[in-house]
Amino acid sequence: MDKRKSLSLTIPLILLLLSACSASKGSDALDGTAWQLVAMGDELPLTGSTLTIGFEDGQAGGSAGCNSYGGTYTVRDNEFGITDIASTLMACLDNGVMEQEQVYLAFLGEVTSYNISAGMLYLSRPDGSSLRFIPQP
Repeated sequence: MDKRKSLSLTIPLILLLLSACSASKGSDALDGTAWQLVAMGDELPLTGSTLTIGFEDGQAGGSAGCNSYGGTYTVRDNEFGITDIASTLMACLDNGVMEQEQVYLAFLGEVTSYNISAGMLYLSRPDGSSLRFIPQP
């Protein structure tokens, strides 16, 4: 009899915990996704350069065109941010790639919101300019 009572209390508790986990996971639509940059504000990425971002368990990172980078991202209500951005320090000789990378990483550090619309990811700054991404091929 004690096992039945224990089981009848345990099952609802497990279901409650599972629903809480799925609710918190569901509030972060970015987790487990990967994207490729198609526009930075009004600028297109340099021909031959690929800039990416992926999101996993509170971490964001990818390729900034030459160097790999990473940081911590948070999604809270309507607020979004990437902090503690760090990158590797390789030098790239392709014309303009290092400058583009610096602009991209600085832009990421200023992002305050995100939106996924029509299959595209928009990471936006307060001035309304956005980094626009497509799902990573």
